[in-house]
Amino acid sequence: MEINWFPGHMAKSTREIENNLRISDCVLYVLDCRAVRSCFNPKFDAMISVPIVYVLNKADTAPESEVGAWVNKLSSGNRIAIAIDGTDSSSRKKILSAIKTACRSTIEKQENRGLNRHVRALVLGVPNTGKSTVINSLCGKARLVTGDKAGVTRAAKWARVDETLDVLDTPGTLYPKITDRRVGVNLAIIGSIRDEVIDSGELAVELIERLNGIDPAILIARYGAEIVGAEGLEVIAAARGFKIRGGGCDYDRAAAALIDDFRKGRLGKICLERAYG
Repeated sequence: MEINWFPGHMAKSTREIENNLRISDCVLYVLDCRAVRSCFNPKFDAMISVPIVYVLNKADTAPESEVGAWVNKLSSGNRIAIAIDGTDSSSRKKILSAIKTACRSTIEKQENRGLNRHVRALVLGVPNTGKSTVINSLCGKARLVTGDKAGVTRAAKWARVDETLDVLDTPGTLYPKITDRRVGVNLAIIGSIRDEVIDSGELAVELIERLNGIDPAILIARYGAEIVGAEGLEVIAAARGFKIRGGGCDYDRAAAALIDDFRKGRLGKICLERAYG
């Protein structure tokens, strides 16, 4: 299954991000804990020259040990990694502390010149990693539209956190061609690629393969039987009572149910990519 999705607004947002990086003091790079490596956009990596705070969001959906391993791997030099659940109010303090650490040099320069402390943080990431949710957490209220599907944010928007910090929310942006098939599949699984451009049946089979590679017991625990390949969708359809007219199995509903079970955390805490090994 070949996966690529790069609508016109993403090309525009890439240019906007590059322009706004020139006036930003740091970057909040939001990543989904379930597929950290796949959430890196090579276009971003080539543009960023300011300190980075990697915000590993949705930490409640992945095993704590794996999340911790990613935090350790990504923390070095002027790059700080933190793990949060963006919907948890306790995340605000953690993000603010990381921004202060990342921008220490800028803040010291402002203080030495007798200026009030004020920094600008640009928030970026691939679609559906929770950028707007992170910003709403920082602001203490729902200032930006959020959603659980790719492509909700279409334009860059500045938001005032307080008198010392402004943050810029940018549209979730992929890159023109995803050459690594595994990366494309992972992004589709976590919802970073719009579902309408994906064959849900093929994606569900890919997800079954991923999960069985981690631990076959994950699917057995949820559906009460071994789930393998395309035939596994028949088992899921039977378990859920998904039938089409004439009594056959509704494979499309079974595929959608499996993908939804993963995204909603009903299969447990799962990390599709390990930090090491």
